[in-house]
Amino acid sequence: MNQDNMRLLRRYELICKNKGLTNESIKAICKSDLPLFFRFIGEKELEEINHIHVEDFFDYCIHERENGDQAIARKYTTLNSFFRTMIKKEYLSMKNPLDKLDKVKVRKKVRQHLTKEEIEKLMNYIEEQKDYRGAALVALFYSSGCRLTELWQQNRDSLDFEKRQFKVLGKGAKERICIFSEDAKEKVLRYLKTRKDDLRSLFISRQNNRWAKKSIQDYVRKEGKRAGIEKRCHPHIFRHSIAMHLLQDDYPLEYIQLLLGHESISTTQVYAHGNIQDIQSKIDSFYKGGN
Repeated sequence: MNQDNMRLLRRYELICKNKGLTNESIKAICKSDLPLFFRFIGEKELEEINHIHVEDFFDYCIHERENGDQAIARKYTTLNSFFRTMIKKEYLSMKNPLDKLDKVKVRKKVRQHLTKEEIEKLMNYIEEQKDYRGAALVALFYSSGCRLTELWQQNRDSLDFEKRQFKVLGKGAKERICIFSEDAKEKVLRYLKTRKDDLRSLFISRQNNRWAKKSIQDYVRKEGKRAGIEKRCHPHIFRHSIAMHLLQDDYPLEYIQLLLGHESISTTQVYAHGNIQDIQSKIDSFYKGGN
């Protein structure tokens, strides 16, 4: 791999950190997508690259790596941002090769979620196991709509139990207020009463460390299977689920947007597209009533 390109990559990683991008985003950009592109172009200097090279790279990703449109769209965004930034800062003297390419269109998928009955089934199973830590975790995930990283970062003193609120540092290092239910409050307090340690972390592992994100993902997946839920369970599914349930109960999109911390309501509207079955049911009832 070209060493000059690698030096520019390290410089761009620093720029991303200074912008406040999350560690997960930086890892995806600077440890995955850009190095893959640099390996593809080999010893070529970046200033030699044109839109044809980028098209060839996308073709390679589609046919050799079997990337879907979402993965290609992410790579397009990554490369476009990289070239635009490095050209603007005069690290590169060239035209952005992405300017001659159309942005990749992503077909919106209906986001999988758990039904209210499946949430209840999972919670009942966890309660039967007297797993107070797990019950607190799932209740907090579901009622707050938080992302894994946002909940993982919480400490004991982070939660305001009187207001049932807590702050998170979300995407782009932006702070926002999250809320949680009375049921989640009771389950978290019950879990904390079982703790004999003085550790700051809200959720801890059996080894008395902060419960690792990977371990939380594994826990949710395994407990979902054990509870008899056929869908693949993961922490983010609770975020999708509360959004869909609020929408099904006719809560305004603006409320859901605020709960999830979306900057644009267009991001929240994906849940409205996923709720077409409910709309069809209501329309069918309307026509039956008319007859």
